[in-house]
Amino acid sequence: MSRANSKAFKVSLVAFMIALCAILELINRALPLRAPWGMSIDFVALPVMIAFFILGTRYSIITGLGMYAILLVFGYAGFVGGTMKFFATVPVVLVLGALMLTPLRNREWPSMTYRSIPKYILAAAIALVARCAVASAVNYFWAIPIFFAMPIEQVIDSFFFGSIWGFIAFVAGMNVTQGVLDLAAAWIVVFGFGIARRYAPKA
Repeated sequence: MSRANSKAFKVSLVAFMIALCAILELINRALPLRAPWGMSIDFVALPVMIAFFILGTRYSIITGLGMYAILLVFGYAGFVGGTMKFFATVPVVLVLGALMLTPLRNREWPSMTYRSIPKYILAAAIALVARCAVASAVNYFWAIPIFFAMPIEQVIDSFFFGSIWGFIAFVAGMNVTQGVLDLAAAWIVVFGFGIARRYAPKA
């Protein structure tokens, strides 16, 4: 059995990725990044995506749970923000994993499937749609009413001129921006630097 396929390697890598989530969150707290339009940007979910490309869906979700636990303990955005980060990241992982069961899959070396940029762009676009749908639903029914301590209808009237489509566009815009950064950064780290060829297990 190669090192990449060993249980010890997988457990060690997941532990390292969870620790990296903590480091990135501490950096985010010390040096918060914001887009020109005021949106907060972070890379705390980057290790979850790296774990996906190297180890697959199962271990990526475990890493995501570790990230969630870290965000609950000392996350910059608190309980609501940590929960939203988890529910925004998991759909991306699940969709990318599900698409690995389709003809997109590289049969000889599944972990290298998304090294193909056309395949990755297609899969990433679908995953971002899923992220936006889940984020919109969770924000509408749970997060925003709790965060603003008022009914969602009142929030939409106050901040989105009474338009549900304005609300959806706002949530989608933030999630596409953050999602593209996560997906692009993870691809560069794993495939651009050749980490996948060295560590990702073969079929």
